[in-house]
Amino acid sequence: MSIAERLAIAPELRDTTKWDKPRESDIAKDDLEEYRRRKKAVTAYLNGTPFATIEKDHGYSKSQIYRMLDRCLTARPNGTMYGFHALIPGASIAPYKRQSPVNPELAAQTKGLAGAFMQLMAEHEILYRYVEKHALNSGGKSAAVIAKAIRAEFLKKCAKVRAPNQYPFNTDDQGARALVRFIDRMREDHYATKNGNEEESAGAFEQPLTAQPSGAQQLRPFEETEHDGHNGDFYFVIKARGRRGEWIYTTPMRLWLLILIDRASRAILGYSYRLGSTNYPAISVMRSFVHAMTPWKQKELTLPHLAYKEGAGFPSGVAPRAHGRLIDLVCFDGAKANTAKVTMRGLTTVLGATINYGRVRFPIARPFIERLNQTLETHGFRRLPIGFNPKGPKEERERALKAASEHAVTIDELEQVIDVMLANSNADPHEDLVNRSPNEYIRMWDSQTVSPLRRIENPEELSQRLLRLEYIKTIRGGGESHRAPYIELWGARYTNDVLQKMKDSIGKKVRIIVDIDGDIRLIRAYFRRGSKELPLGILKAGPPWHLTPHTLEQRQLVRRAHKVSKLVVKPGTDMMQTFKQVRQREAEERKSAANQLVKAGKIGEPQAHNRERDAKARIAKTDWIKLK
Repeated sequence: MSIAERLAIAPELRDTTKWDKPRESDIAKDDLEEYRRRKKAVTAYLNGTPFATIEKDHGYSKSQIYRMLDRCLTARPNGTMYGFHALIPGASIAPYKRQSPVNPELAAQTKGLAGAFMQLMAEHEILYRYVEKHALNSGGKSAAVIAKAIRAEFLKKCAKVRAPNQYPFNTDDQGARALVRFIDRMREDHYATKNGNEEESAGAFEQPLTAQPSGAQQLRPFEETEHDGHNGDFYFVIKARGRRGEWIYTTPMRLWLLILIDRASRAILGYSYRLGSTNYPAISVMRSFVHAMTPWKQKELTLPHLAYKEGAGFPSGVAPRAHGRLIDLVCFDGAKANTAKVTMRGLTTVLGATINYGRVRFPIARPFIERLNQTLETHGFRRLPIGFNPKGPKEERERALKAASEHAVTIDELEQVIDVMLANSNADPHEDLVNRSPNEYIRMWDSQTVSPLRRIENPEELSQRLLRLEYIKTIRGGGESHRAPYIELWGARYTNDVLQKMKDSIGKKVRIIVDIDGDIRLIRAYFRRGSKELPLGILKAGPPWHLTPHTLEQRQLVRRAHKVSKLVVKPGTDMMQTFKQVRQREAEERKSAANQLVKAGKIGEPQAHNRERDAKARIAKTDWIKLK
């Protein structure tokens, strides 16, 4: 996180009167003048003095100010800031460095191994130089490829300085993943330094580096969050009703679980999931934020032995002041869904949050979500009959596949399992929270804090805007076919009585507003006329997309299916109905058809919606500006 981001998120850090500072009598006389000059320069910047003035008055450049301020905001092992102590010439402000040896009993765990690899590299320069040689002289090869190539020789060298019961030999992967991360970080720091990026490369690898905690002395709930998509280590088979009421079954699938976690309380704020896919789209990311803003209620549980524990739930439903709270910062990785326009616009423009993407392929920048994923796997999903260890023997996967077929579930039952497991996680005590649960911590903090909170009274309305997109489209029509004016969007033609009369406006622009997770048969349009806009009301999709309510995701899936298999749409039906009928019939013999049917979700039946009739009534009563 940059200095500007940290100060924006926690403006109280600018108040240097609350900073920890040394007694000047304890500072060596030769260093005292330099310390005072640094202190004045940093204070001047925090008070809004331009960099040019600071350099003129105190002799420090912009990059030097950033480096000094970064040292000041660095956290000690006890969580407090170094403050002005960091400005004493020669003061050592080092990132976390493991002091204790690795406990052999932790061989199969990741917890308790923090800094172990860094300790190894720091203690044995010969290992560091060996890795450095290959990391910086391997062209465009990835860190994973380099690590694989040198791993055998690296372990031989480790064997000369470490005993068989010491790290890395006392862990499951013998430091393989840590080696990849180390190479990644080493190369990034090297090239940052080479390119002269002083702010990024300050102190680059003069000593082993790890991710640093926030500069804030104490994080507030909802101040900093982490988000990640995790492909769960378990298989499941979904069953759904066929056209005659019989059960149809999918092939064994996995799913993506997308989780939003609060750094201060370790609470899971919201989640979403994606069925049987190799990746997840931006819509799934935004659904996890919508879930966080929607008041949580317990699901009606129908599976045996499935229950919410005491204190389980999500902050939106169990912490009164959490309802309507807005997050300040979201830490993402660089996945395509996280950098999509719908994600960036929704979080920055609608929620007013800051986004931080961290270092490429460096998950330690999001330590809490990574730790949670590991906990959910080892103590949750892998313990289910359908769970497995991806590093385990082949027989373990085969057992999980067989169990998934034997324990087929409906979508509703799958959602029960996910909700209970994550809600129960928020009721588990944490050592870092003095044995309080995340939910207890948030309630305790809310009852004691006097800090101003970013919150709104109607979060449900705001969450709807997260899934609302705008497009500029051209009015089409006319030509040899003399077709009435329309708008084309996602393979459908949209129009209404008003637009059909605007024949002289063909070729001009309209602004379209779409709720992509709602019924996209209906969109709102505005005619652009200079700097003004004329509302055109509700446009409705024409055949074959006109009868059955559906979302954008459903339409895209059906369009792909139609492109491959050329679905034949009968008169009086539409594409969604045809897809459902065809796939239900095919699912009796092919499980792949059942897969598509389940991924499409619930497809409604044709009906006359009051919303449509009301929209037409409103349009009819509007005094429209006459257009030629």
